[in-house]
Amino acid sequence: MSAISDRYDRNARLYERWWAPVLAPAAAQLLGRCEGIVRDLIDRQGTVRILDIGTGTGALAIDAAQRWPAAEIIASDSSEGMLDVARRRADERSHDARDQGAPIRWLTAPADALEMPDASIDLAVSSFVFQLVPDRAATYREVLRVLRPGGRLHLVTWLAGRDGFRPADEFDEAVYDLEIDEDDAGEDPRAGDLRSPTAAIRELRRAGFRSVSAEIDRLDQLWTAASYLDYKLRYDELGLIDDIGPDTAERLRRRAAERLETLEPEAFRWRPPIVYLQGKRPGG
Repeated sequence: MSAISDRYDRNARLYERWWAPVLAPAAAQLLGRCEGIVRDLIDRQGTVRILDIGTGTGALAIDAAQRWPAAEIIASDSSEGMLDVARRRADERSHDARDQGAPIRWLTAPADALEMPDASIDLAVSSFVFQLVPDRAATYREVLRVLRPGGRLHLVTWLAGRDGFRPADEFDEAVYDLEIDEDDAGEDPRAGDLRSPTAAIRELRRAGFRSVSAEIDRLDQLWTAASYLDYKLRYDELGLIDDIGPDTAERLRRRAAERLETLEPEAFRWRPPIVYLQGKRPGG
Protein backbone atom coordinates (compact mmCIF):
# COMPACT_ATOMS: atom_id res chain seq x y z
CA MET A 1 0.00 0.00 0.00
CA SER A 2 1.32 3.51 -0.80
CA ALA A 3 1.82 6.11 1.91
CA ILE A 4 -0.92 8.24 0.34
CA SER A 5 -3.44 5.37 0.33
CA ASP A 6 -2.50 4.49 3.90
CA ARG A 7 -3.08 8.08 5.03
CA TYR A 8 -6.49 8.19 3.37
CA ASP A 9 -7.39 4.83 4.92
CA ARG A 10 -6.60 6.15 8.39
CA ASN A 11 -8.23 9.54 7.96
CA ALA A 12 -11.22 8.76 5.75
CA ARG A 13 -13.84 9.93 8.26
CA LEU A 14 -11.85 13.06 9.01
CA TYR A 15 -11.62 13.75 5.28
CA GLU A 16 -15.41 13.39 5.09
CA ARG A 17 -15.88 15.87 7.94
CA TRP A 18 -13.27 18.51 7.15
CA TRP A 19 -12.14 18.38 3.52
CA ALA A 20 -14.85 16.86 1.33
CA PRO A 21 -17.25 19.80 1.92
CA VAL A 22 -14.55 22.23 0.73
CA LEU A 23 -14.23 20.40 -2.59
CA ALA A 24 -17.92 19.54 -3.08
CA PRO A 25 -18.97 22.67 -5.04
CA ALA A 26 -16.22 22.15 -7.65
CA ALA A 27 -17.19 18.47 -7.97
CA ALA A 28 -20.84 19.38 -8.51
CA GLN A 29 -19.86 21.90 -11.18
CA LEU A 30 -17.81 19.22 -12.93
CA LEU A 31 -20.90 17.01 -13.29
CA GLY A 32 -22.90 19.99 -14.50
CA ARG A 33 -20.38 20.37 -17.31
CA CYS A 34 -21.07 16.75 -18.31
CA GLU A 35 -24.87 17.07 -18.38
CA GLY A 36 -25.26 17.43 -22.14
CA ILE A 37 -22.90 14.56 -22.94
CA VAL A 38 -24.64 12.18 -20.55
CA ARG A 39 -28.16 13.10 -21.68
CA ASP A 40 -27.18 12.61 -25.30
CA LEU A 41 -25.67 9.18 -24.60
CA ILE A 42 -28.74 8.08 -22.64
CA ASP A 43 -31.00 9.24 -25.46
CA ARG A 44 -28.97 7.28 -28.01
CA GLN A 45 -27.98 4.19 -25.99
CA GLY A 46 -30.56 3.98 -23.23
CA THR A 47 -27.78 4.08 -20.62
CA VAL A 48 -24.25 5.37 -20.07
CA ARG A 49 -21.28 3.86 -18.19
CA ILE A 50 -19.56 6.43 -15.98
CA LEU A 51 -16.30 5.82 -14.12
CA ASP A 52 -15.46 8.01 -11.13
CA ILE A 53 -11.68 7.81 -10.70
CA GLY A 54 -10.50 8.31 -7.12
CA THR A 55 -14.02 8.60 -5.78
CA GLY A 56 -12.90 9.37 -2.21
CA THR A 57 -16.03 9.73 -0.09
CA GLY A 58 -18.18 9.29 -3.19
CA ALA A 59 -19.19 12.88 -3.95
CA LEU A 60 -19.12 12.51 -7.74
CA ALA A 61 -20.45 8.95 -7.86
CA ILE A 62 -23.39 9.59 -5.53
CA ASP A 63 -24.31 12.87 -7.23
CA ALA A 64 -24.07 11.23 -10.68
CA ALA A 65 -26.30 8.35 -9.54
CA GLN A 66 -28.97 10.83 -8.46
CA ARG A 67 -28.68 13.03 -11.55
CA TRP A 68 -28.81 10.17 -14.05
CA PRO A 69 -30.80 7.14 -12.78
CA ALA A 70 -30.41 5.42 -16.17
CA ALA A 71 -26.63 5.42 -15.85
CA GLU A 72 -24.30 2.69 -14.64
CA ILE A 73 -21.80 4.14 -12.17
CA ILE A 74 -18.43 2.60 -11.31
CA ALA A 75 -16.52 4.30 -8.48
CA SER A 76 -12.85 3.42 -8.02
CA ASP A 77 -10.34 4.32 -5.32
CA SER A 78 -7.10 2.85 -4.03
CA SER A 79 -8.16 3.44 -0.41
CA GLU A 80 -10.52 0.92 1.19
CA GLY A 81 -11.12 3.35 4.04
CA MET A 82 -12.43 5.99 1.66
CA LEU A 83 -14.57 3.44 -0.17
CA ASP A 84 -16.10 2.34 3.15
CA VAL A 85 -17.17 5.92 3.83
CA ALA A 86 -18.48 6.31 0.27
CA ARG A 87 -20.53 3.10 0.51
CA ARG A 88 -22.06 4.25 3.81
CA ARG A 89 -22.96 7.64 2.36
CA ALA A 90 -24.51 5.98 -0.70
CA ASP A 91 -26.50 3.59 1.52
CA GLU A 92 -27.79 6.49 3.60
CA ARG A 93 -29.00 8.21 0.43
CA SER A 94 -30.65 5.05 -0.92
CA HIS A 95 -32.65 4.55 2.29
CA ASP A 96 -34.66 7.63 1.38
CA ALA A 97 -37.38 6.39 -0.99
CA ARG A 98 -37.54 9.85 -2.56
CA ASP A 99 -33.83 9.72 -3.44
CA GLN A 100 -33.42 6.59 -5.56
CA GLY A 101 -30.74 6.68 -8.21
CA ALA A 102 -28.53 4.57 -10.44
CA PRO A 103 -26.67 1.62 -8.92
CA ILE A 104 -23.02 2.17 -7.99
CA ARG A 105 -20.33 -0.49 -8.30
CA TRP A 106 -17.36 0.06 -5.99
CA LEU A 107 -13.89 -0.87 -7.21
CA THR A 108 -10.64 -0.92 -5.24
CA ALA A 109 -8.01 0.15 -7.74
CA PRO A 110 -5.42 2.91 -8.19
CA ALA A 111 -6.00 5.41 -10.95
CA ASP A 112 -3.09 4.08 -13.01
CA ALA A 113 -4.17 0.41 -12.84
CA LEU A 114 -7.96 0.32 -13.08
CA GLU A 115 -8.28 -3.42 -13.79
CA MET A 116 -11.17 -2.83 -16.16
CA PRO A 117 -11.69 -4.06 -19.74
CA ASP A 118 -10.46 -2.03 -22.66
CA ALA A 119 -12.97 0.36 -24.26
CA SER A 120 -15.63 -0.24 -21.59
CA ILE A 121 -16.43 3.29 -20.32
CA ASP A 122 -18.37 6.14 -21.94
CA LEU A 123 -17.35 8.89 -19.53
CA ALA A 124 -14.59 9.10 -16.90
CA VAL A 125 -14.78 11.82 -14.26
CA SER A 126 -12.42 12.74 -11.45
CA SER A 127 -12.25 15.37 -8.73
CA PHE A 128 -8.91 16.44 -7.21
CA VAL A 129 -7.08 13.18 -7.88
CA PHE A 130 -4.70 13.76 -10.77
CA GLN A 131 -2.34 15.85 -8.63
CA LEU A 132 -1.85 12.84 -6.33
CA VAL A 133 -0.95 10.12 -8.84
CA PRO A 134 2.76 9.24 -9.12
CA ASP A 135 2.82 9.45 -12.93
CA ARG A 136 0.10 11.58 -14.51
CA ALA A 137 0.99 10.63 -18.09
CA ALA A 138 0.71 6.92 -17.28
CA THR A 139 -2.62 7.53 -15.56
CA TYR A 140 -3.95 9.42 -18.57
CA ARG A 141 -2.97 6.49 -20.79
CA GLU A 142 -4.77 4.07 -18.46
CA VAL A 143 -7.93 6.16 -18.64
CA LEU A 144 -7.63 6.32 -22.43
CA ARG A 145 -7.41 2.52 -22.48
CA VAL A 146 -10.70 1.99 -20.64
CA LEU A 147 -12.61 4.66 -22.58
CA ARG A 148 -14.60 3.62 -25.62
CA PRO A 149 -13.76 5.35 -28.93
CA GLY A 150 -15.34 8.77 -28.61
CA GLY A 151 -15.43 8.44 -24.79
CA ARG A 152 -14.53 11.44 -22.69
CA LEU A 153 -12.52 12.32 -19.61
CA HIS A 154 -13.64 15.29 -17.50
CA LEU A 155 -11.63 16.21 -14.41
CA VAL A 156 -11.04 19.05 -12.00
CA THR A 157 -7.84 19.50 -10.05
CA TRP A 158 -5.52 22.11 -8.61
CA LEU A 159 -3.70 24.68 -10.68
CA ALA A 160 -0.29 25.82 -9.44
CA GLY A 161 -0.52 28.97 -7.32
CA ARG A 162 -2.21 27.90 -4.09
CA ASP A 163 0.38 29.66 -1.90
CA GLY A 164 -0.13 32.98 -0.19
CA PHE A 165 -3.11 32.27 2.11
CA ARG A 166 -2.59 34.49 5.15
CA PRO A 167 -4.20 32.20 7.79
CA ALA A 168 -1.96 29.32 6.65
CA ASP A 169 1.07 31.58 6.95
CA GLU A 170 0.03 32.64 10.45
CA PHE A 171 -0.40 29.02 11.54
CA ASP A 172 3.08 28.22 10.22
CA GLU A 173 4.45 31.21 12.12
CA ALA A 174 2.89 29.84 15.31
CA VAL A 175 4.73 26.57 14.69
CA TYR A 176 7.97 28.49 14.24
CA ASP A 177 7.29 30.58 17.36
CA LEU A 178 7.26 27.40 19.44
CA GLU A 179 10.33 26.00 17.61
CA ILE A 180 8.47 22.85 16.61
CA ASP A 181 10.32 20.66 14.12
CA GLU A 182 8.16 19.37 11.26
CA ASP A 183 8.85 16.01 9.61
CA ASP A 184 7.72 15.91 5.98
CA ALA A 185 9.01 12.41 5.28
CA GLY A 186 6.84 9.44 4.36
CA GLU A 187 4.87 10.74 1.38
CA ASP A 188 4.98 8.92 -1.92
CA PRO A 189 6.02 10.84 -5.05
CA ARG A 190 3.12 12.63 -6.67
CA ALA A 191 2.54 14.43 -9.95
CA GLY A 192 1.63 17.72 -8.29
CA ASP A 193 -0.60 20.59 -9.35
CA LEU A 194 -1.06 21.39 -13.03
CA ARG A 195 1.40 24.12 -14.01
CA SER A 196 -0.86 25.98 -16.45
CA PRO A 197 -3.84 25.33 -18.75
CA THR A 198 -1.48 25.12 -21.71
CA ALA A 199 0.73 22.55 -19.98
CA ALA A 200 -2.37 20.59 -18.93
CA ILE A 201 -3.66 20.46 -22.51
CA ARG A 202 -0.24 19.41 -23.76
CA GLU A 203 -0.02 16.55 -21.24
CA LEU A 204 -3.44 15.22 -22.16
CA ARG A 205 -2.78 15.41 -25.90
CA ARG A 206 0.55 13.62 -25.50
CA ALA A 207 -1.31 10.77 -23.82
CA GLY A 208 -3.47 10.38 -26.93
CA PHE A 209 -6.54 12.49 -26.16
CA ARG A 210 -8.07 14.86 -28.70
CA SER A 211 -10.58 17.74 -28.52
CA VAL A 212 -8.80 18.81 -25.37
CA SER A 213 -9.69 22.00 -23.49
CA ALA A 214 -8.94 23.53 -20.10
CA GLU A 215 -10.66 26.28 -18.14
CA ILE A 216 -9.42 28.06 -15.02
CA ASP A 217 -11.79 28.69 -12.12
CA ARG A 218 -11.45 29.26 -8.40
CA LEU A 219 -12.63 27.45 -5.33
CA ASP A 220 -14.41 29.71 -2.85
CA GLN A 221 -14.17 28.64 0.80
CA LEU A 222 -14.85 30.98 3.72
CA TRP A 223 -13.67 29.94 7.16
CA THR A 224 -13.71 31.85 10.45
CA ALA A 225 -10.70 32.05 12.75
CA ALA A 226 -12.21 29.32 14.93
CA SER A 227 -13.30 26.99 12.11
CA TYR A 228 -9.97 27.35 10.31
CA LEU A 229 -8.04 26.50 13.47
CA ASP A 230 -10.26 23.45 14.02
CA TYR A 231 -9.59 22.36 10.43
CA LYS A 232 -5.82 22.72 10.88
CA LEU A 233 -5.62 20.93 14.22
CA ARG A 234 -8.16 18.17 13.58
CA TYR A 235 -7.33 17.35 9.97
CA ASP A 236 -4.75 19.26 7.95
CA GLU A 237 -1.94 19.12 10.55
CA LEU A 238 -3.05 15.96 12.32
CA GLY A 239 0.29 14.23 11.77
CA LEU A 240 2.11 17.13 13.40
CA ILE A 241 -0.35 17.20 16.31
CA ASP A 242 0.14 13.47 16.92
CA ASP A 243 3.93 13.90 16.87
CA ILE A 244 4.21 16.79 19.32
CA GLY A 245 1.96 15.42 22.08
CA PRO A 246 -0.99 17.00 23.91
CA ASP A 247 0.88 19.62 25.97
CA THR A 248 2.73 21.14 23.01
CA ALA A 249 -0.41 20.80 20.87
CA GLU A 250 -2.32 22.89 23.39
CA ARG A 251 0.42 25.54 23.37
CA LEU A 252 0.28 25.56 19.57
CA ARG A 253 -3.50 25.92 19.62
CA ARG A 254 -3.28 28.95 21.90
CA ARG A 255 -0.48 30.59 19.92
CA ALA A 256 -2.15 29.98 16.55
CA ALA A 257 -5.46 31.33 17.90
CA GLU A 258 -3.70 34.52 19.00
CA ARG A 259 -2.25 35.02 15.53
CA LEU A 260 -5.46 34.17 13.65
CA GLU A 261 -7.57 36.49 15.77
CA THR A 262 -5.59 39.48 14.45
CA LEU A 263 -6.86 38.87 10.90
CA GLU A 264 -9.91 40.47 9.31
CA PRO A 265 -12.83 38.09 8.55
CA GLU A 266 -12.30 38.37 4.79
CA ALA A 267 -8.74 37.07 5.21
CA PHE A 268 -10.29 33.65 5.80
CA ARG A 269 -11.77 33.50 2.29
CA TRP A 270 -9.66 30.96 0.39
CA ARG A 271 -9.88 31.20 -3.41
CA PRO A 272 -7.20 28.91 -4.86
CA PRO A 273 -7.05 28.39 -8.63
CA ILE A 274 -8.43 25.16 -10.06
CA VAL A 275 -8.67 23.88 -13.61
CA TYR A 276 -11.39 21.94 -15.41
CA LEU A 277 -9.80 19.74 -18.04
CA GLN A 278 -11.47 17.55 -20.65
CA GLY A 279 -10.44 15.36 -23.53
CA LYS A 280 -11.85 12.76 -25.90
CA ARG A 281 -10.57 9.39 -27.02
CA PRO A 282 -10.24 9.43 -30.83
CA GLY A 283 -12.82 7.52 -32.85
CA GLY A 284 -16.48 6.90 -32.22
